[in-house]
Amino acid sequence: MGRYNCENTIIISRYNEDLEWIYVLLKETWINKCIIVNKGDDLPDLHSDKIQIIKSENIGREGETYLSYIINNYEQLPDNIWFVQGNPFDHSPDFLNLMSENVIQNYIQKNFQCLTWRYNEMIPPNIEFDHRFFIDGNRVIQYYIDSRNQQTVEQHEFFDYMHSLKVKELKDITPMPYGNYLHYMCGVSGIPIPKNIIPYCWSSIFFVKKEAIHLNKKNSYIKLKEILLSSDIQGGSQGFVLERLWNYILTHNSYDSLEELKTVNWKYSNFCGLWNKSNNLMLLCSKSHLIHPSVKPPKYNSNMLMIYYNNITRKYEVKDGIYYDFDATSIIPCLNLQTAKTLLSFNIDFQSNLFDPISSFGNILNTFLKQPTRHVRFNISASPTAVSATRRCENDKLLDKIGALALKSDRSS
Repeated sequence: MGRYNCENTIIISRYNEDLEWIYVLLKETWINKCIIVNKGDDLPDLHSDKIQIIKSENIGREGETYLSYIINNYEQLPDNIWFVQGNPFDHSPDFLNLMSENVIQNYIQKNFQCLTWRYNEMIPPNIEFDHRFFIDGNRVIQYYIDSRNQQTVEQHEFFDYMHSLKVKELKDITPMPYGNYLHYMCGVSGIPIPKNIIPYCWSSIFFVKKEAIHLNKKNSYIKLKEILLSSDIQGGSQGFVLERLWNYILTHNSYDSLEELKTVNWKYSNFCGLWNKSNNLMLLCSKSHLIHPSVKPPKYNSNMLMIYYNNITRKYEVKDGIYYDFDATSIIPCLNLQTAKTLLSFNIDFQSNLFDPISSFGNILNTFLKQPTRHVRFNISASPTAVSATRRCENDKLLDKIGALALKSDRSS
């Protein structure tokens, strides 16, 4: 494979796929070079000085194509590289949009960006409501797998039976002291053995900067290629493991647990709330990452609304008319939306070790004072704090039974 030094280069691994879509792609002026590694029938002249066609032996699927390009160009890689399969659209329906100049500005500063959404229309299931990783409205999902059994985890957990057979097959030939073949591939290649959870780019279509490739030595890629072709000229089961490793190889990102992963990906507070307007109850949930419209379809009821706190914008997001079924950490009387927000804030403060009993109770009580009702009783039992207080609002004075506050009002009757 030849050497090329271009700022923006696209590497296409082709067998016998129709490449008519490249003409649309090459209308983008930012593309300097499009290298087609052709492992199938000869291609006609594609009439573009940006295109380089390299005839290659049909071995190792796209994994061999990517590794060979990296090995042969390691010392003079272009700044930005897109690795793409010959037909990207089954895996990335919005691929051409993701390659438009206005959209790439959303990710070209990153060292790595997955550009796929799925394997096919059926796998993985139930992904339509996960919009967390969309790029300017274009469908992309960052998956995660358990590095030990290579099954998907987090929102998209499902059991991939066919891949489990490959994992079992490779485990039987995994040398000691490695516990599984994925860890073996990393270890003998000089790549740090990952923690329990790693990111996964389904079907290996991604953007990467040369700095990310240089996280690993050239010999690491040479060794990975040796392993890929060690038992089957087409890559065998090793090729499917390499597919699951690309994201980790080029980022070294891994996590001990789902809780650690959640802190990286989720922009909302762990606590969210469901306010039932018909019976004036607020239900609190401590796992907002499991019950949000971006990851799971809601149920609908005009008397319900969900409240989330966005840690990035530092604002509440109210989703009116929807709800989820969940195990509530607390169920609290609540008369209006402002009170619901305050109760949610109270639990978030406690979770973040920012809990101040006087100020937090004061915020809640001030909210209650705004109610026109002359006699109101509240029993608040928030399980995370084991706080229980009974208060009574009586004309101009609020009496707190625990003696914390005595507030007066100048309201005229």
